[in-house]
Amino acid sequence: MSTIRTFKPLALAALLALGTAPAAWAQADEAMLARFKSFVAEQGVAIDWKGVNSYENEEGDEVTSLTDVTISGDGETVPVPQLDLAGVEETDDGWRIGKLSVPSMTVTEDDSEAWLYDINVEDLFLPAADATEEDGAIPSYSSASMREMQVRVKGKDVFSMSDLHIEVTQDEDGGPMEFSGAAESFHVALDGIEDAQTRAMAASLGYEALDGYLEMEGSWNPADGQLSLARYDISIENAGTFGISFELGGYTPELFAAIRKVQAQTNEAGGDDSAAGMAMLGLMQQMTFKSARIEFTDDSLTSRALEFVAQQQGAKASDVANQAKALVPFALMQINNPELTQMATQAVSAFLDDPQNFAIVAQPPAPVPFAMIAAGAMGAPQALPQQLGVKVVANE
Repeated sequence: MSTIRTFKPLALAALLALGTAPAAWAQADEAMLARFKSFVAEQGVAIDWKGVNSYENEEGDEVTSLTDVTISGDGETVPVPQLDLAGVEETDDGWRIGKLSVPSMTVTEDDSEAWLYDINVEDLFLPAADATEEDGAIPSYSSASMREMQVRVKGKDVFSMSDLHIEVTQDEDGGPMEFSGAAESFHVALDGIEDAQTRAMAASLGYEALDGYLEMEGSWNPADGQLSLARYDISIENAGTFGISFELGGYTPELFAAIRKVQAQTNEAGGDDSAAGMAMLGLMQQMTFKSARIEFTDDSLTSRALEFVAQQQGAKASDVANQAKALVPFALMQINNPELTQMATQAVSAFLDDPQNFAIVAQPPAPVPFAMIAAGAMGAPQALPQQLGVKVVANE
């Protein structure tokens, strides 16, 4: 379409452009779609479609609409009625897609169904097949979102999520790529739990359903491979917040390319998970461990759990807490690390006396190669806590 606009001032050239543009567009469109298909395959997923249509959207962008789409992976095939690619521009090292959108799709497996609505990916960059990560041709996007997801099992609504979104900020000067995201709300209906005992326990704890939200943020620096997940929190109302964070080194574009290659080879081989797992394990030896943290911030879950166990035993919640404190040293005997056992015992005691937050932290004085961690796990697992600088803390 840009060719047509360029030659509009000249009538004869305009006629020529109009006569040749459809063929040129079809050729570019075909090349882009071929690359799109191979790019998806590199992520370990196969995609195909039966129809291709073109139209202009309300913003004036040319849209390539794929119909009767099928996405396959791990032995499963998911039908997608429609997938739109809008505002496609070819660059020197690939294609930039202004917006990839899926209006809706349904995933069915056995007696479960999931509906996903308004899936969008903005500013998606597809590197050309011969472009390398070393040259900076890294797949990327500026944002991704899904308006709603609903899951039903045996005719019962069991899960829903609203407004899932991720934003990515690229540093034009080659600095870290920052990302953040959230699921503004989710709902888990506990009355759909099949096991009667588990369902009764949830009810005894005071939970007929779980409502909450999810938040995350982090960064990745392609220049040195530093990957940081600063926060990944799942917050549940009247229960608490479960959080994970970590810092890794060595996740370079070269490693990223190798992982993509393994994914593509696995897909071509029919999804041999065991071989892929071994290959991934080998690739991870190139990475280093800098820190990690697992944390729980209480919002009444602890007191509910203590009261529930106390009712079962015909005791007081304080008695149950004291029993739990006494069990910690025995539970950690197999680790054979007196310092860690003492630290964990003190932290558990402090938390049960005043439930605020509880965390397991690993932060070695210097980054530890994954190869050393693997060797330590096989040779001297009792030394790993000291090697990784593991600490157990409460109510910080």
